[in-house]
Amino acid sequence: MPQSDNVLTETRSLDRILHAPAREEPVGFLLRLSKALHTYGLPAYELENTMNGCAEAMGYGIQCMSLPTSINMTFMPPDGDARTYVIRVAPGEINLEKLRKTTEIAQLVIDGNLSSKEGAHRLKEIAQSQSLYPGSVVIAAYSVVSAGITRIFSGSVEDMVVAAFIGAVVGIFFLMSRSRPLLAHTLPSVCAFSATIMAVLMAHYGVFQVVVSVAVVSGLIILLPGLTLTIAMAELATQNMVSGTARLTAAMTVFIQLAFGSALAMEAGRVFGLDYSAVQVSDVPLWSVWCGVGMAGIGLIPTFEARFKDSIWFFLSAVTAFTTVYYSGQILGASLGAFCGAICVGILARFVTRLFSVPGAMVMMPGFIILVPGSVGYRSILALVDKDIVGGLEAAVEVAIIGISLVAGFLLSSMLPLPKDSVSDQY
Repeated sequence: MPQSDNVLTETRSLDRILHAPAREEPVGFLLRLSKALHTYGLPAYELENTMNGCAEAMGYGIQCMSLPTSINMTFMPPDGDARTYVIRVAPGEINLEKLRKTTEIAQLVIDGNLSSKEGAHRLKEIAQSQSLYPGSVVIAAYSVVSAGITRIFSGSVEDMVVAAFIGAVVGIFFLMSRSRPLLAHTLPSVCAFSATIMAVLMAHYGVFQVVVSVAVVSGLIILLPGLTLTIAMAELATQNMVSGTARLTAAMTVFIQLAFGSALAMEAGRVFGLDYSAVQVSDVPLWSVWCGVGMAGIGLIPTFEARFKDSIWFFLSAVTAFTTVYYSGQILGASLGAFCGAICVGILARFVTRLFSVPGAMVMMPGFIILVPGSVGYRSILALVDKDIVGGLEAAVEVAIIGISLVAGFLLSSMLPLPKDSVSDQY
């Protein structure tokens, strides 16, 4: 899920810390580069590989350890003693445009075509650049993604309308959380409570014939930490134990907050006599599901701060992920379907990177939003809250299996022999 920068989680700029290395110096530049890559969404294993390449290109030995809330780096200069730096960082929003520009800087450094002074100047320009999209577009994007995901879950047109409305409300809360620290820390619970109570009210008063579970899960889809969960498992698989464990714990915390908000809304509905009849999900035309996939893929562009000119990669990734899972899942089951989907999305990302010099994250992230088990994890925690122990544990096991399948597929796709690897292969 995107995370907001706010005054409680925002860390101080290195420029404002006494006796910190100047940004024009090689060490100062490398420290700021690592912090920027971390803030814009690069996972631990990619960040460490990138920093190793940049430091070696500038003549420094380095040992780098990236964690969700800190980066530890030891620099070994050619003519001095080794020095260790610890940077306090906060998980920032996934910002693909800033990540693309920052990885371009890293690649230029590795190729020896950029000095630390010029690189530091470019990093500052990137950090000070404004958002690509106004708040109204971001809110509309949340709404479009929620409506598209509803169709993927076989929701009706009425479900899509309710989910789109919930998605817009979640988008408003997200934008508000950027300047309100307390809301930022309770955002999952507040959004889950609001989404559930809105769906229950609409169903109770007969405004819409709503499948409440589908509308709520679709409306909250951007907040579900399925991507975080998958990255955590990938970090564990690549031996980044501390970072992977911390990220896994963070994902579970968000799941619990979401389940708490929904459970509280359900209980409030019972207290006030809000009752709604259970509406069953019915089959929908397959062509409309494809439209939903396309809607979700395009809607993710503003949420990840990508350029609209890259919409073709978002659309292609989402369609590839869904197509693979849909057909392979019918034959192999959900787990192996996710495995095949991860392989196809990973291979697509690598070929697009080679042929068009597009960062792999531009392709991987939209595909993984379709693939990741966020909705299943949410239902698992919600079932446990409702004391459905067996159902909750079954869903939890399903989450783990699908997550492992995704990571295995991703790692297998990275073994495909292609031309010389580039640092721009994010994710």
